[in-house]
Amino acid sequence: MKSSLLFSLTVLLSVLVFACSSADQLVTQGIPGNPGPSGAPGLQGPPGPSGKDAVSPQSTFMVNKLSAKIDEPLVLFGSGFIPGETVSFSLKLQGSDLIPVETSKLRVLDSGAFVHNIQFISDDASLNSTVNGMVSMIATGSSGTKASFPLQILNNSKSLFNSNLGASLSVDSNNYGSKIHVMGSGFKSKESVILYVDNDEIEDKKLIEISANSSGLFELKIDTKLPQGHYLIRADGLEGTLATSSFLVDTSDIPKGATIVATSVSTGEVSDIYGSGFLIGEIVSVVILEAEEGTDRIVAGNETNSSGAFLSSVVIDLEEGLYTIQAEGNLGSFATAPLLIASK
Repeated sequence: MKSSLLFSLTVLLSVLVFACSSADQLVTQGIPGNPGPSGAPGLQGPPGPSGKDAVSPQSTFMVNKLSAKIDEPLVLFGSGFIPGETVSFSLKLQGSDLIPVETSKLRVLDSGAFVHNIQFISDDASLNSTVNGMVSMIATGSSGTKASFPLQILNNSKSLFNSNLGASLSVDSNNYGSKIHVMGSGFKSKESVILYVDNDEIEDKKLIEISANSSGLFELKIDTKLPQGHYLIRADGLEGTLATSSFLVDTSDIPKGATIVATSVSTGEVSDIYGSGFLIGEIVSVVILEAEEGTDRIVAGNETNSSGAFLSSVVIDLEEGLYTIQAEGNLGSFATAPLLIASK
């Protein structure tokens, strides 16, 4: 009994001592002090990799053509450059090589723009065989401005683009056979233009040489006399303009069996021209080929009847000789016949 009472008093005394000790610690704990001064900075790290020149975000550079030869004149345009800086030009090939464009440096106007004419990219004859295909032409300003423009260098390759901005070529080949209607625009005033065609089987066949009018336009209809297939047509202006298009020749559905006959006459008499085997209701134009000084002459137009036939009576005032008459229908029918003009 005494032992139990003694043990209880001992435990109670220990609890009271512990509680007093904890309360004393709470009362005596002070306010945290201010942080100490920062340590000295560490050593500087190694420098990062060198950056690359970038195209200036506000600068623009353009060339008047998208395709050109090494020895061809060009016009270069720029804007957004730093006023007064000088600009040089170069070609960047598929590798890392830069080929300088052989022209004097130019000074940018106070507006930040420039226009510069060059006679050629380079007069190095070896570049004609080594530089070919798509490149970047780069304009670099002395104050750091830089801009570029895509350019196709023509050597043995065919152009992928209309080389003059704004030049275009349109071809209508909706008729049967190999006849096409060609229209060009954006060429230089009175510029001579040569039309070429090619595909996998035909390489740059010359069709005809014509001249654009004072507005840079031309239009013609021509029988290409090409077999069935898909063709590229290219208009090469002799002053540097170039445009391309394509057309189809479809001979699979050309009406067969059309025939014409023309009666022989003396000069000044009437020749009866008969046609048969044309499509019903077809409008037929009758032409004498190379009638005068190599010029074709349209002499009649007629609509076929319900049998696909027609008759045209025409006064013939040509010189004596043997001519070819051609009858062409608007639905694709086609026939030719001889016409003899002789004294009786």
